[in-house]
Amino acid sequence: MVKDWKQAAKYNASQATFLEGMLLKNVDPGGTLLYVDYSVFYGGMRDLRQISWEPLQKHSINNILRIQNHQYSADIEPRRLMEEGCYDEEECIVREAVKQLPRTPVSKDSVYILSAFHTMDITENLERRWMSWSGAKVILWKCPKDLKLRRITFLRSTTERDSFSYLVLAECEEGMNCLNLARQFADHLKDRRCGLVGLYKVERYYIPQLARSHSSSTV
Repeated sequence: MVKDWKQAAKYNASQATFLEGMLLKNVDPGGTLLYVDYSVFYGGMRDLRQISWEPLQKHSINNILRIQNHQYSADIEPRRLMEEGCYDEEECIVREAVKQLPRTPVSKDSVYILSAFHTMDITENLERRWMSWSGAKVILWKCPKDLKLRRITFLRSTTERDSFSYLVLAECEEGMNCLNLARQFADHLKDRRCGLVGLYKVERYYIPQLARSHSSSTV
């Protein structure tokens, strides 16, 4: 798995718009999605004649989810990229004094709570109310302080071919130090029975310089 991921990481890093990426591993070995391959790109300035990645042939959607965030773009006119695994960042809520970038972890003890949703339609009304139905409000107001919630990101799929229409990714700085507490909170979100919820630790992360030199940082 890690070998295949390194190849994908090297390809990502060769893109002019690449910013950063990380490989997340489910803390529950029996989880539906064992890995999440998350990478961040600028939203525009993209050669659409090139493919976005080389697919991981050895892994099915049942155990790995690939997410490419192409929305982060402050000064470049976005060019819509509609491919499987490419998501638009609709909103990002950050704790006070936290910057929009980097998205890679600031702590070796960081964990991520991923909530994934499949809907029949993608509508503006649904997106306006995303914090309510996705559980983001629960995360924002009920996440235990000891976990140190850092950011909540809301993403929308760019194509109907994706298994999930919407994703919510919450980053907590001290999750590994309080793993039992993090598990309990993730289970609380699962009890809402709305979407697929998983708790992830950081397996690897990389930025362009590291990936180009064939080395991925281990947290």
